[in-house]
Amino acid sequence: MNQCSKVSFLLLLPVLWFIGCSRLLPLPAVDLDDPEWTVWEGQALWTPRSDRTSLAGDLLVARNPDGDVLISFSKSPFPIFTAQTSGRSWRIDFIDKGRSYSGLGRPPSRFVWFRLPELIEGTPAPKPWAVERSAENEWTILNLKTGEKIRVVLDR
Repeated sequence: MNQCSKVSFLLLLPVLWFIGCSRLLPLPAVDLDDPEWTVWEGQALWTPRSDRTSLAGDLLVARNPDGDVLISFSKSPFPIFTAQTSGRSWRIDFIDKGRSYSGLGRPPSRFVWFRLPELIEGTPAPKPWAVERSAENEWTILNLKTGEKIRVVLDR
Protein backbone atom coordinates (compact mmCIF):
# COMPACT_ATOMS: atom_id res chain seq x y z
CA MET A 1 0.00 0.00 0.00
CA ASN A 2 1.54 3.33 -1.03
CA GLN A 3 1.46 6.51 1.09
CA CYS A 4 -1.45 8.06 -0.85
CA SER A 5 -3.55 4.92 -0.40
CA LYS A 6 -2.83 4.90 3.35
CA VAL A 7 -3.91 8.52 3.71
CA SER A 8 -7.07 7.92 1.66
CA PHE A 9 -7.91 4.88 3.78
CA LEU A 10 -7.38 6.83 7.03
CA LEU A 11 -9.62 9.65 5.78
CA LEU A 12 -12.27 7.12 4.82
CA LEU A 13 -12.35 5.41 8.25
CA PRO A 14 -14.39 8.15 10.02
CA VAL A 15 -16.93 8.11 7.19
CA LEU A 16 -17.29 4.32 7.41
CA TRP A 17 -17.59 4.54 11.20
CA PHE A 18 -20.34 7.18 10.91
CA ILE A 19 -22.27 5.17 8.34
CA GLY A 20 -21.98 1.98 10.40
CA CYS A 21 -23.05 3.67 13.64
CA SER A 22 -25.88 5.59 12.03
CA ARG A 23 -27.45 2.28 11.00
CA LEU A 24 -27.73 1.34 14.67
CA LEU A 25 -29.67 4.44 15.65
CA PRO A 26 -32.93 3.60 17.40
CA LEU A 27 -36.14 3.63 15.42
CA PRO A 28 -38.99 5.92 16.49
CA ALA A 29 -41.06 4.95 19.52
CA VAL A 30 -44.29 3.10 18.80
CA ASP A 31 -47.54 4.13 20.50
CA LEU A 32 -49.64 0.97 20.56
CA ASP A 33 -52.55 2.97 22.00
CA ASP A 34 -52.78 4.72 18.63
CA PRO A 35 -55.88 3.25 16.92
CA GLU A 36 -53.91 3.04 13.64
CA TRP A 37 -51.97 0.06 15.03
CA THR A 38 -53.40 -3.45 14.84
CA VAL A 39 -52.10 -5.46 17.79
CA TRP A 40 -52.14 -9.22 18.34
CA GLU A 41 -50.99 -10.79 21.59
CA GLY A 42 -50.31 -14.40 22.39
CA GLN A 43 -47.62 -16.95 23.00
CA ALA A 44 -44.80 -18.45 20.99
CA LEU A 45 -42.55 -21.45 21.27
CA TRP A 46 -39.30 -20.68 19.47
CA THR A 47 -36.61 -23.22 18.63
CA PRO A 48 -33.72 -21.16 17.19
CA ARG A 49 -32.19 -24.24 15.51
CA SER A 50 -32.98 -27.92 15.47
CA ASP A 51 -30.14 -28.60 17.94
CA ARG A 52 -31.22 -25.91 20.45
CA THR A 53 -33.64 -25.86 23.37
CA SER A 54 -37.02 -24.24 22.74
CA LEU A 55 -37.98 -20.97 24.41
CA ALA A 56 -41.61 -20.31 25.39
CA GLY A 57 -42.77 -16.76 25.93
CA ASP A 58 -45.23 -13.97 25.40
CA LEU A 59 -45.54 -12.53 21.93
CA LEU A 60 -46.75 -9.13 20.80
CA VAL A 61 -47.23 -8.49 17.08
CA ALA A 62 -48.28 -5.03 15.85
CA ARG A 63 -48.64 -3.40 12.43
CA ASN A 64 -49.84 -0.03 11.21
CA PRO A 65 -51.41 0.84 7.82
CA ASP A 66 -48.01 2.05 6.52
CA GLY A 67 -46.68 -1.49 6.95
CA ASP A 68 -44.47 -0.67 9.96
CA VAL A 69 -44.24 -3.57 12.41
CA LEU A 70 -43.25 -4.13 16.01
CA ILE A 71 -42.62 -7.63 17.36
CA SER A 72 -41.73 -8.35 20.97
CA PHE A 73 -40.91 -11.76 22.40
CA SER A 74 -40.36 -12.06 26.15
CA LYS A 75 -40.34 -14.54 28.97
CA SER A 76 -41.73 -12.48 31.79
CA PRO A 77 -40.08 -10.47 33.18
CA PHE A 78 -37.20 -10.73 30.69
CA PRO A 79 -37.35 -9.48 27.10
CA ILE A 80 -35.74 -11.86 24.62
CA PHE A 81 -35.89 -9.65 21.54
CA THR A 82 -37.71 -6.80 19.86
CA ALA A 83 -37.97 -6.32 16.11
CA GLN A 84 -39.22 -3.16 14.44
CA THR A 85 -39.56 -1.64 11.01
CA SER A 86 -40.21 2.01 10.30
CA GLY A 87 -40.39 3.20 6.73
CA ARG A 88 -37.43 1.60 4.97
CA SER A 89 -35.46 0.93 8.18
CA TRP A 90 -35.46 -2.21 10.29
CA ARG A 91 -33.82 -3.28 13.54
CA ILE A 92 -33.83 -6.38 15.72
CA ASP A 93 -32.36 -6.37 19.23
CA PHE A 94 -31.58 -9.67 20.96
CA ILE A 95 -31.59 -8.27 24.48
CA ASP A 96 -30.49 -11.46 26.23
CA LYS A 97 -27.45 -11.76 23.95
CA GLY A 98 -26.61 -8.04 23.70
CA ARG A 99 -26.72 -8.16 19.89
CA SER A 100 -28.47 -5.89 17.40
CA TYR A 101 -28.88 -6.02 13.65
CA SER A 102 -30.31 -3.27 11.47
CA GLY A 103 -30.49 -2.12 7.90
CA LEU A 104 -32.45 -0.49 5.14
CA GLY A 105 -35.03 -2.09 2.88
CA ARG A 106 -36.77 -5.38 3.57
CA PRO A 107 -35.34 -7.29 6.54
CA PRO A 108 -33.47 -10.49 5.63
CA SER A 109 -35.66 -13.59 5.49
CA ARG A 110 -33.53 -15.21 8.21
CA PHE A 111 -35.37 -12.86 10.59
CA VAL A 112 -38.81 -14.22 9.70
CA TRP A 113 -40.26 -12.54 12.81
CA PHE A 114 -40.61 -9.31 10.80
CA ARG A 115 -42.99 -11.13 8.46
CA LEU A 116 -45.36 -12.49 11.12
CA PRO A 117 -48.20 -10.06 10.32
CA GLU A 118 -48.05 -11.07 6.63
CA LEU A 119 -47.71 -14.77 7.37
CA ILE A 120 -50.66 -14.92 9.76
CA GLU A 121 -52.76 -13.24 7.09
CA GLY A 122 -51.86 -15.88 4.51
CA THR A 123 -48.96 -14.39 2.53
CA PRO A 124 -46.65 -17.18 1.32
CA ALA A 125 -43.44 -17.58 3.33
CA PRO A 126 -40.07 -16.68 1.78
CA LYS A 127 -37.75 -19.59 1.00
CA PRO A 128 -36.55 -21.62 2.91
CA TRP A 129 -39.50 -21.04 5.28
CA ALA A 130 -42.79 -22.95 5.37
CA VAL A 131 -45.97 -22.03 7.26
CA GLU A 132 -48.61 -24.41 8.50
CA ARG A 133 -51.85 -23.18 10.01
CA SER A 134 -53.05 -25.77 12.49
CA ALA A 135 -56.02 -23.90 13.97
CA GLU A 136 -57.77 -20.56 13.53
CA ASN A 137 -55.21 -18.68 15.66
CA GLU A 138 -52.26 -21.07 15.55
CA TRP A 139 -49.34 -21.25 13.13
CA THR A 140 -46.09 -23.18 12.86
CA ILE A 141 -43.31 -21.49 10.90
CA LEU A 142 -40.38 -23.73 9.97
CA ASN A 143 -37.04 -23.00 8.35
CA LEU A 144 -36.52 -26.06 6.15
CA LYS A 145 -32.77 -25.42 5.99
CA THR A 146 -31.79 -24.70 9.62
CA GLY A 147 -34.61 -26.35 11.56
CA GLU A 148 -35.56 -23.07 13.24
CA LYS A 149 -39.19 -23.40 14.30
CA ILE A 150 -41.72 -20.94 15.65
CA ARG A 151 -45.08 -22.04 16.96
CA VAL A 152 -47.40 -19.05 17.40
CA VAL A 153 -50.77 -18.84 19.11
CA LEU A 154 -52.38 -15.39 18.94
CA ASP A 155 -55.53 -13.87 20.41
CA ARG A 156 -57.23 -12.17 17.47
